[in-house]
Amino acid sequence: MKKPREQANGAAHAFVHDFQRAVQAGFTLLAVVTAEEARARELIVRACKGLPVVYWTAACGVSIHDALEKASAAELKQVDVLVDIQPHLADPSVQRTLREIGLGARRAIVVLLGSALDVPADLEREMAIIDLPLPNRAEIGELLDATARVQKGAEPAGWDRDAFVRAASGLTTCEAARAFRLARAETDAGQALRRVIAEKRRGLGRTATLELVDDDVPLDDVGGLDVIKSWLMSRVQAYGAEARAFGLPEPRGMLLCGVQGCGKSHVSKAAASVLGLPLVRLDFAAVFASPSPENALRECLRAVTAIAPLVLWVDEIEKGLGGGSDGRQVRVFGSFLTWLQERTAPVFVAATANDVTQLPPELARRGRFDEVFFVDLPSATEREEILALTLRRRGRDPGALSLAAIAKPLDHFSGAELEQLVANGLYRAFGQKRDVTDEDLRIAAREIVPLATLYEEKVQALRQWGKTRARRASADRRMLELFDD
Repeated sequence: MKKPREQANGAAHAFVHDFQRAVQAGFTLLAVVTAEEARARELIVRACKGLPVVYWTAACGVSIHDALEKASAAELKQVDVLVDIQPHLADPSVQRTLREIGLGARRAIVVLLGSALDVPADLEREMAIIDLPLPNRAEIGELLDATARVQKGAEPAGWDRDAFVRAASGLTTCEAARAFRLARAETDAGQALRRVIAEKRRGLGRTATLELVDDDVPLDDVGGLDVIKSWLMSRVQAYGAEARAFGLPEPRGMLLCGVQGCGKSHVSKAAASVLGLPLVRLDFAAVFASPSPENALRECLRAVTAIAPLVLWVDEIEKGLGGGSDGRQVRVFGSFLTWLQERTAPVFVAATANDVTQLPPELARRGRFDEVFFVDLPSATEREEILALTLRRRGRDPGALSLAAIAKPLDHFSGAELEQLVANGLYRAFGQKRDVTDEDLRIAAREIVPLATLYEEKVQALRQWGKTRARRASADRRMLELFDD
């Protein structure tokens, strides 16, 4: 078992070890991609073990060409760290000099340091990219203790150290220290914890690719989909030391395919509530909008790993990873697939897909997800349940309406369309200054053209795919099809 001090320095120790191994292996060109410049500088000095470390920035008054020539001509072995290099990587002469350094043709060890480095392919082949992990929980705990020593005073009643450490996981050292200083200024422990979570939301918001979702959806608020509900409940028991001792692996996640508007995103949110984990949404559109999608994804997955355990919600995953031949998309897809397969952090991935024709076959391979579900149009029983849940959320008594009779003919309606039906019925009743009736809901149903009718051929092809390619999300629909056959 590791000593407590070694555990606390786990992330920093891993960086120093990887840096030193890269240099020992003969790499003379390295890249460190991180937003934590101050922390990276400190760890690079530690990794260099007494070697002189020279920094170049755009504000130092020396041109990048002169800095590279000086680094190459240095008589004593030293490490040159180039901090503001990204704008100069498009310069052919800078690229050439850096490549010669990487090939060992120049006498220099050069480190490129930045929060986002879009490195040309020729350079990337000659360099070692060193990952600087975000501080782990032990390191965050040390930061919390250090803040307590500096800001002397009694902690608020009910202060839970572990809760504050969990809340700050995924932040940089500077962000976590700032969050703890703000928290200790509060007199109420609950408010102090909320301040830390607010800082975490701000920190994730700056990545643009991740969003901490507050929408708490209880499983009882999901209409139908009984197979997924039972499956999720069985996965709750797989977390904890007893499950590990029994030999159970931690749940890896689920891929939900199916008709639009039938509850895939809703049940993904409910998964976080069932498993008792925070919900974080990954936005692939933001990944590809960044100057370097590969770096954006790398930073995103580092943050996800640091925050774990959590539910990572990837909505409409096929739009981010499917059907593209663009080089950037292929590289991002490969990186994400590798992470899905190799991740060891307790991250439950809940991914949804509407267009299964765009799904790469590799995505659904076992080991990346525990199960692939097909979410079909709701059956008559499920439609009645969805109508009842929606009315109850709107403050109405479902028992006062003939929901079974209303739901029976609506076999092309999705869950989203049933919710809209209720909203339209309530609008009609409100306009006439009375409560909603069966007739209001029937009229509202006649006014809606379901997506399954509008795009019947596409929806039927999708449903045909789901009959044999995935596990059904609802036993009720499966039984109805058996009787129909």
